[in-house]
Amino acid sequence: MMTRALILFCLLLATTGCVSGTRTSFGREDRLSAAPMGVIAPDNKPYRFYLDDPDQLMVFEARLRAGMPIGPDGRRDIVALSGGGSNGAFAAGLMTGWTASGTRPDMEVVTGVSTGALAAPFVFLGSDWDDELTEAYTGGAASDLLQYQGVGALFGSGVYRGEPLRDLIENYIDDRVLQAVAVEAAKGRMLLVATTDLDSQRGVVWDMGAIAQRGGPQALALFRLVLIASAAVPGAFPPVLIPSETAGYRFEEMHVDGGVAAPFLALPETFWSFEDEAGDLRHGRIHVIVNGRTGAGFKITRDSMATVLARSLDIMMRTSLVATLAGNRAFAERNGLEFHYAALPDDSVADPLDFSIEAMRGVYDVGRAGAFDGSIWR
Repeated sequence: MMTRALILFCLLLATTGCVSGTRTSFGREDRLSAAPMGVIAPDNKPYRFYLDDPDQLMVFEARLRAGMPIGPDGRRDIVALSGGGSNGAFAAGLMTGWTASGTRPDMEVVTGVSTGALAAPFVFLGSDWDDELTEAYTGGAASDLLQYQGVGALFGSGVYRGEPLRDLIENYIDDRVLQAVAVEAAKGRMLLVATTDLDSQRGVVWDMGAIAQRGGPQALALFRLVLIASAAVPGAFPPVLIPSETAGYRFEEMHVDGGVAAPFLALPETFWSFEDEAGDLRHGRIHVIVNGRTGAGFKITRDSMATVLARSLDIMMRTSLVATLAGNRAFAERNGLEFHYAALPDDSVADPLDFSIEAMRGVYDVGRAGAFDGSIWR
């Protein structure tokens, strides 16, 4: 999904010229202690961190080792959901097939990026929410997601209207979901969603459980905004402005698709060389669900700007995905964790921009069947 959107965005650059949205001016120093307005995590627990901040990552790493519970199955399981547009139906099908197989583990950490962020709350809440997860991806609610702005795209920051994405998330993420996430977060489990902060050019990971534990309308609003931002493919959908403040100074942060900074979120790149000398993570398991293909695909490339750009971006994104898979696998092997990943078959013709019920149901069925018999795991 991101590839085509970026192409459209690049092609529009020449026509947008000096047209831009008005924003509050602020400096980098204003952002250092910024927090979204009105939401404070319980017990001052950090509710987000930057992927490249070593101090914040150390806090997260300590919590991951000491605070994350061991499930009833005696294991610690991390489940990471990638981006992939309409192919997010693959993860939905995989989860329900995993449930039906009787082998679905307790999930102590669930992470999501882009379309994976939309599925993550339901995956986090467990098999009792499989019906809601299935409905969200195969019930037809997403079929009208891509609504062109027309001429408005020349004066805005997205080819498609942002309202359908916002409506989709608000329809499925309500107080009931927020309260259920808060209950699970209180047990020490973690629900993490990634966005990309365009101003600081940094990946941001949000602790959705901490936000949910805050409770109330402002927490629900922020919870939804983070999900919308994580799915806001740059050039396709408008970026999300998150109102923030620090020392009484108010401004808006601009966030887009978390997949810009990381194809999925299992362990941050700075952790890949980490040595778990205490063995706190040993015997844990990492499960990565790629809502797309991982293998290279052959196709004659037409000699045109759009086609050359499309193929180049496809290669760039696939290379990043494969490298991230390899980094997480190396970490797992070095520290005694199991590592598994699932992806669409390399001969799949699934189109990440096809949000029709038929297409999404087909991708859903591939994930469900593969998880039920175990053949989808690599």
